[in-house]
Amino acid sequence: MKLRLVAPLVLVTLLTALAAGPGSAQAAPTPAATGTTALAGTDRLQIGVQFKGMWSDYTDTQRRAVLDKLAAAGADSVRIDVSWAMLQPDGPDSFSAWGVGFVDKVVAMAVNRGLTPLITLWMCPDWANGGRGDRALPTDPADFGRIAQWAAARYKGKVGAWEVWNEPNDNDFMRGADPAAYVRLLKAAYRGFKAGAPSTPVLFGGTSYVDTSWVARAYAAGAKGSFDAMATHPYQGMADAKPELADDGTREVLDHVRVLRALMVKYGDSAKDIWFTETGWSAHANAPDQPSWSRGVSATTQAQYLMRMLRHVQASYPYVSHVYWYTERNQATGDPHQDNFGLMRRDLTPKPAYYALRDFVRARDAAAPASVQVADPAGAQQPLARLQAARARVRSLLGGGPTPV
Repeated sequence: MKLRLVAPLVLVTLLTALAAGPGSAQAAPTPAATGTTALAGTDRLQIGVQFKGMWSDYTDTQRRAVLDKLAAAGADSVRIDVSWAMLQPDGPDSFSAWGVGFVDKVVAMAVNRGLTPLITLWMCPDWANGGRGDRALPTDPADFGRIAQWAAARYKGKVGAWEVWNEPNDNDFMRGADPAAYVRLLKAAYRGFKAGAPSTPVLFGGTSYVDTSWVARAYAAGAKGSFDAMATHPYQGMADAKPELADDGTREVLDHVRVLRALMVKYGDSAKDIWFTETGWSAHANAPDQPSWSRGVSATTQAQYLMRMLRHVQASYPYVSHVYWYTERNQATGDPHQDNFGLMRRDLTPKPAYYALRDFVRARDAAAPASVQVADPAGAQQPLARLQAARARVRSLLGGGPTPV
């Protein structure tokens, strides 16, 4: 999404070398896998939430509290952005012990609460691109392929899916926004991820809006065969528009996902799902001259749109398998639009949207057949009823609270 900067994550990256000390250490052995629910292999619409747990404005106490609340709401997954530059600040042959340990910790926090991580791997270290900044792609895509293989192997059985970069069609997030350059990165990343964890899905990087023109150019450059699912960020260009707004032929309408689906069918990818790895509405008042892209809605409307969007996706787009709400809690950048997408307020008290997500998941789970089995990455089979019971225990401990009127 435009103008959504990640300065706190950049700050963490810049501090890595100092925090790690003069010697960056080789990463520790791969942590033992624990049973997490896979993000693929079920017909139910999977619900995730963006979790900025790698950002420096979080304390560990806040991380745990947020994840507890997301688990209590019944979320299936959290999307976490991880900086390559934080993992390998000094060169291709070493890892930051601090950076690796930080990622280990945040991944474990999510997994231990039954939340399967979707990891967006991006942000290039200076050594890999000649110091052109962390939004510029590496000079040699094979360097990215190697970190992808390492990450996939280390978190095999914990991470449910990998996403290759964030909004690569937007110069704010990938310098140049060149689809051919992105495809070179995607191919190297796919080979690496599959070498490290062959069964873990790899996602095409979620585009800013449903940018079918850019995706078509990526297909033309050879993207087919280098991803397992397509990702997109279907925000409404008129930011307070209802979720059911009909496609107007532009990328800035959620319903344009129908055109994305047709493009995938054209290139022989009809069997692949589409994931909404970000979408949402911001709850704030509007000035008389508020630009269309930054218009807000009321907190009540935000909740209503969340519920309506999820129901609309279920009813209208059977090829959309996962939806991630942006984001878990309000931010504090000083920009009213960027700051108020959260399911929770800054103090972590739930907004109406939190309860809307909880109620959708409860209704979804109540309607699921009792015999549904969800495969975990280690190969075991967990009955859906067991997952529901575990979530019920979490909710009873945390207190679900009544749905606001």
